[in-house]
Amino acid sequence: MDHELWPSGLRVLVIDNNSSYLKVMEELLIKCSYKVTIYNNVREAMSFIYGNQQTVDIIICDLFFPTEDSLLILQEVTSKFDIPTIIMSSNGDTSTVMKCITNGASDFLIKPPRIEELKNIWQHVFRKQIFGAEHRKCSNAQQHVDNQLSYRAMGITEEATATLDGEIRGNNGTVTDIRDLRKSRLSWTMQLHRQFIAAVNSLGADKAVPKKILEIMKVKHLTREQVASHLQIY
Repeated sequence: MDHELWPSGLRVLVIDNNSSYLKVMEELLIKCSYKVTIYNNVREAMSFIYGNQQTVDIIICDLFFPTEDSLLILQEVTSKFDIPTIIMSSNGDTSTVMKCITNGASDFLIKPPRIEELKNIWQHVFRKQIFGAEHRKCSNAQQHVDNQLSYRAMGITEEATATLDGEIRGNNGTVTDIRDLRKSRLSWTMQLHRQFIAAVNSLGADKAVPKKILEIMKVKHLTREQVASHLQIY
C-alpha cells in the first residue's frame, strides 16, 4: 500500500454468500479508490487469508452464512491475523451489534451500507496501528501483574482484585468495570473502544450522546465525562 496516497489503495476483502450483493459492494469500494477482493465462500476466503494475510488491510464479512458460524470466523480472523474486520447485516438490533463487537468486530454496518460509510473504513486500520502496538506489548501474565499494581494504587484490596480478575475472565474479556483496565483512568483499550463503537452504532450518530452511550455500555465507574471526551476524539 502506498502510504503517500493512503487511504487510496486500501486492500479490502469482502465475504458474502450473495454473489449479486458482492458485485455491488465491489463497485462501491472501487469508487472509494480501494483495491477489492471478493469471495462468496467462507472457507475459500479463509484459505486466501492464510496465504495472503500481508495483502489484506481490512475485511468486510456478512454475518449470516447457511453453513458457517460467522462469529467463530470473526474470532479466528481477529485472534490469528489481527486484521480489522467489519461485520455487515440487515439485522441491526442492539444485541446483535454488541455480540459482534464483543467477539472482535471493529465495526458493524447495516445492509446496504452507504458509500459515505465505506469511505471511512480506513479509520479502523489506522486505529489498529495506534492501539494495537500498545495492546501487543504485554502478555496476559504481564497484564495481570499490571492490574494488581493498578488496583493497589487505587486502594482496592487483594480480595477485591481477585473478584475483579474473575469478572474479567467470566465475561469473555468484555469490560464490565472500568477498574478492570490497566491504567483505565488514562487510556481506552481496544476492547473498551469496541464497546463504545457498538453503543454509538446502536444509537445512531444523531442520538449518540454521552449519557445514552454510557447506559448502553454498562461499564461500572466509567463516567459521563470520560465518554464525552472519547466521543469528541472519535
